Parts: sequence; C-alpha cells; structure tokens
Amino acid sequence: MTPFTKPLVRAMAALALTTTLLGLQAPAGTADAPPIAGVQYVRLQHPVPASPREVTEVFWYNCSHSYQLAQPLRDWAARQNPPVTIRHIPAAWPDQPQMMAYARLYYTLDRLGLSDILEQSVFHAVRDEHWDLTQPDTLSQWAQTQGIDPQLLMDAWNSPEVQQEVQDAPALRERYEVHEMPSVIIGGTYRTSPFLAPGGVPGTIPVVDYLLHHSH
Repeated sequence: MTPFTKPLVRAMAALALTTTLLGLQAPAGTADAPPIAGVQYVRLQHPVPASPREVTEVFWYNCSHSYQLAQPLRDWAARQNPPVTIRHIPAAWPDQPQMMAYARLYYTLDRLGLSDILEQSVFHAVRDEHWDLTQPDTLSQWAQTQGIDPQLLMDAWNSPEVQQEVQDAPALRERYEVHEMPSVIIGGTYRTSPFLAPGGVPGTIPVVDYLLHHSH
C-alpha cells in the first residue's frame, strides 16, 4: 500500500461507517420506516367521497412551496399505473383578498381549459417575475405575453360561473380540512404537506406515494 492509497482507504472506511450510522437513524417516511399517522400525515376527521386513486392538491399561486411541489407532483402522477387523477383546489380564505383573487385566476384559466397548461407559467410570473395577476389590467398584459386573447380571459374572469366557484372556494378548502398550503389529500381520506412530511417539499412525494399504495 502506497502513502497515497492509505488516506483513500481511511476515507472509504469513514464513509462506510457514516453510511451505517445514517442507516441506523433513518427518518420516518423512508423505505426503512413508513410514514407515521399523526406525524407525517393525518386522516381527515370527515373523509370526502373520492376514488382511492384521486389526489387533491390545495395550492396558492403566490406560495413558494406550492411552486416547488407542483411539477414534481405532476411528474409522479404521470408515472403511476393505473393512472392517478390529480384535482386542484386553490387555497382561499374569505378574509384574504389576494388569495381569493388568485383562486379567481385559477378558475378563470380552468374554464378556458388552460389551468394545467399554464400552471408553471403562472407560478413563474407570480413568484419569479413578481407580476400581480390579481388585477385585471396586469392580467390582460400578462395574457398577451402568453398568446391569450385578453378579452376572452376577461370574459371568463367576469363570468357568473367563475364568480360562483370563487365564492365556494373557502368552503371547499374547509371540506378537505386544509389550513396550510400546499396540502395533498389522497383518496379523500389522508392529508400530508411539506410541513408534515420529512424533508419538506422533496419528502412530500414519497409520503403521497406510500399512502396511495398502502391506504386501501
């Protein structure tokens, strides 16, 4: 053994020991320790009727964690067989005008069939470029950057159907017993979030995956 290989051997031995110790201390929610009810996820007090393969995401466009979770959740759903249905509900509290306005934006885009297509574009505009898409004038300007007819967007924005959905949004959030966003509800029965899952946003998907496959 040369003088150059001795440090390498010592480093490898240290790495092996560290890996062993980490394995002994694996956090809940890993393959070695399934998520714990009441810790990494909760069961709704009043489950909502839903398919076992329906995943509901409650989100807010001006929430950094919602932004971080949105695409990984879609990517995870796309890998599932049988398919998983993702339902989106904008988080809204009646005493929070900005949240109500962003709920209105979601339902406006959804009415036009654009909510899924433009999800990342909206997050990017709001979170990265600091557009205020709660104001009709600014929203119309942004629509033009996306190749959307501003008048078409405003017609949906002002439609009675969208206004009714916005009015119903807070009660819908309450129905899923959501008080933090983003939150993910699996099969209308179990709820988790980056604030419950180990590791925050990156740890949320493994908990969702576990609940999908083990909660039936």
